[in-house]
Amino acid sequence: MDRKYKDCIITYVLMGICIIVYLYTTLRYGVEMSAMEGIEVGGFNPLYIYYNHEYFRFITANFIHFGLMHIFCNIYSLYNLGILMEKILKKKKYAIVIIVSMLSTTCFSYLLFLLFNSGTNSVMGGISGVIFGLIGSLLALAILYKDIYSYLFKQIATSVLLMFFISVAIPSISLSGHIGGMLGGFVTTIILEKINIKKKMIIN
Repeated sequence: MDRKYKDCIITYVLMGICIIVYLYTTLRYGVEMSAMEGIEVGGFNPLYIYYNHEYFRFITANFIHFGLMHIFCNIYSLYNLGILMEKILKKKKYAIVIIVSMLSTTCFSYLLFLLFNSGTNSVMGGISGVIFGLIGSLLALAILYKDIYSYLFKQIATSVLLMFFISVAIPSISLSGHIGGMLGGFVTTIILEKINIKKKMIIN
């Protein structure tokens, strides 16, 4: 395998899973997928978790997409940001950030349901929460290591603000999922880096 692909294997696997799932749902339902069809293939809705205990939806929802534009935008963003962050964080930390971002995307929305009964009529899906998790991870690095990573975050800051504006402006996009993913990536990276710093201090 080419070294370029080995260095970013997690990102390519994530992209591959999303594409395969989308091809499956396209063959089953067509190019565009309805909310109920999304539920059938693992989309997130808090009621199905609260009453049916279908906890797999916390993860599976991250891999389903509701249309061609939905998956195209997410795969494009994941490709650009994922490759960068996988090289920066290295595989182990990158994998942890990805997993936590997946869970925080859906768990944050579930928490809002438990507290405020919100999201009962919505179905959430897509890898965008993980993308926001990677944005949060880069923000954490920019805060911890300003001289090294702040310029990288500044380069995407305008795009991040635009993405948040779109999340607010378009009701069908899950703002809570994006916020949850970003918080998960941010907090996880802070913790991982603090642990890493302590290990270096002990060794020295």
